[in-house]
This record gives sequence, structure tokens and C-alpha cells, in this order.
Amino acid sequence: MFDGNARLNLATFVGTWMDGFAQKLYAESTDKNMIDKDEYPATAAIETRCWTMLGKLWNAPDPATTIGTSTIGSSEAAMLGGLALKRRWQQARRAAGESTEKPNLVMSSAVQVCWEKFCNYWDVAPRYVPISMEHKVLDGDGLDQYVDENTIGVVAILGVTYTGMYEPVDKIAAALDTIPESTGPRAR
Repeated sequence: MFDGNARLNLATFVGTWMDGFAQKLYAESTDKNMIDKDEYPATAAIETRCWTMLGKLWNAPDPATTIGTSTIGSSEAAMLGGLALKRRWQQARRAAGESTEKPNLVMSSAVQVCWEKFCNYWDVAPRYVPISMEHKVLDGDGLDQYVDENTIGVVAILGVTYTGMYEPVDKIAAALDTIPESTGPRAR
């Protein structure tokens, strides 16, 4: 009882209330091990349907052949996404005969802690773009001051912890498109 009221905790990124149907569904599936695809093949089929839907939502060239994976939570998903960014950057740098030392990741100063952990765990230098009253989120303004040839990616937050605001991915991508390819990453 001394741990607080979960329904008032807005920083956990989880639902703290479920209707009766959701509670029943949750209770019926708590004994399933989503990772054991051999024992629970239906979970693998559900997982595939989910990332196919996401592929369609994000306009993948062929959503039916989109690949993906489920994760235990958003932090694990961020770690896997960040690792994919780093590896893609490393492969491109090696192919060009360039150094793969000193990678960096650009993000808002209001970024979730999982991205700070990612940078720490995988030796990536964080570059924080400060938020201000004029720029309450990472919106692409001044982005050229933070990205360079060692930037593995730019993180956009869809639901800033403090305000719930979405960072405008289209404006961030447009700002990245104005940075010369020789000095920074291209929007992908």
C-alpha cells in the first residue's frame, strides 16, 4: 500500500487500468511463454500478423514479407532498434573504408531513459538537442548542429514523457534531407 497508486503513475508507459474483457484475456494468457514458439505456435502467428500490420501502416514495399519480432516491452524494442541502427551504420562505414569508432545518436533532451541506457550499453555517444519554450520537442530546428558522419540515427519521440507531445517525424526527416550526405546521415 505504501508503493503509491498505479493509476496515478503516468511515467510507466503502461496501462494501469483494463476493462473486464481485457483482464479476462490477460488472465487466460499469463501462463503462455511467448518466446517458446515451438510450444506455442499460435503466438508466432499472432506476432507475424502484428508486424505485417505495422509494415502496411508504415508503407513497407511488401507488408506480407516484412520481418519483425515481438519484445517484452518498449525498452527492449528501443534497444533492438538502436542496435540495428548501429550495425547498419557500421556496415555502411566499413563498405566505404571509413572508421566505425565514435558512433553517436541524436535525440531530444526529454528522451526516455531507455535511449540513454542504449547509448551506455552499446558505446554510442548521446547527443541531446535541448528543448525550449520555442521548441518544446525535437522538431528539426538546428539539427545540422548535432548530426555528422558518425550519427547512427535520430530518435523521434511519439509521446514525450513530460507533455505527451509527439515529435514531428516529417519535419525531422525534412531537416535531415537538407544536411549534405557527406556530413550527416540521410533520412531513411
